[in-house]
Amino acid sequence: MSNLFYLNKKSGFRLAGVAALVFLFLWVFISPVVLAGVFTWKDETGKTHFTDDVHKIPEKYRDSGKGFKKLKNARPPSSAPLRSLETPSVEIPSRTSYSPSGGGKSHVIPLISTAGGNFMVEVVLNGRVKAMLMVDTGASIVTISEEIARKIGHRNSYNSPEMPFTTAGGMVWMPMIALDKVTVGDAMVKLVEASVNNKMGDLDGLLGMSFLGDFRVEMDRTRSQMILKPLDEPGARTWNGKSALWWKSRFSDYAKKIKDYEVEAAKLDLIQHPKAGKVDKMVDFYKDMQSKLDQEASRAGVPQSFRSPEL
Repeated sequence: MSNLFYLNKKSGFRLAGVAALVFLFLWVFISPVVLAGVFTWKDETGKTHFTDDVHKIPEKYRDSGKGFKKLKNARPPSSAPLRSLETPSVEIPSRTSYSPSGGGKSHVIPLISTAGGNFMVEVVLNGRVKAMLMVDTGASIVTISEEIARKIGHRNSYNSPEMPFTTAGGMVWMPMIALDKVTVGDAMVKLVEASVNNKMGDLDGLLGMSFLGDFRVEMDRTRSQMILKPLDEPGARTWNGKSALWWKSRFSDYAKKIKDYEVEAAKLDLIQHPKAGKVDKMVDFYKDMQSKLDQEASRAGVPQSFRSPEL
């Protein structure tokens, strides 16, 4: 706006300044209905809808007091687990890269593109809580906002496990929760690690690799689609839709994380680090996930040889 007034003052064209003010007035009051973005709104039944075109929202629901909200376009900084706080040579691992979906079926998931070039997707957490997450293959795990975590039933407490992450703003500690299942379209993954971020703004969260790592992910930007393909070989024998390699890699993954977090907790305890107890809770966190995985394997009839971790 300052450039417009400078031009007016320099040229003496007073009418140009008036026209500029009129244009600015119209832009301020009209542009919200044409700006690109992702919008969410609730109908009279309480059902939540998502769209990238505000004109598709019935006019009676365009009031912010009636459940209407515009999600942010900006992409939050991706986060990744920190390496050892005291010994950088020791890495707290993310999930192993091979964890196939099984069944040989590909899943085509519709996405909503944002003005920033990112994609949003509707996700169902634990079979009942809907969330709109931003697809982020650079995020090691699924991240959800505190609001979504509360809807799931999570309450952060002294006993909550926490994990250090590196972000653009520096190191942050986030509570960790285990989701029973995450469903995107007709694709579903059980036992998904997720962090709870209290600085998500209007975003519900990020769809990271603790879900996407179960698939070969392809993005079709032209059609705004995500294609999730299985990683197991066609015709491979599966148990509960998962191959032998999937079971072996998942058991090994949990066993390694338990071992690494035990080492980290001991080191932090020696220097009386204030987060030593939180890291120790991460050991319990993965032991619990390991126990749940073993129960799943027993129900599916997975041979014991595929349930022995290889560290």
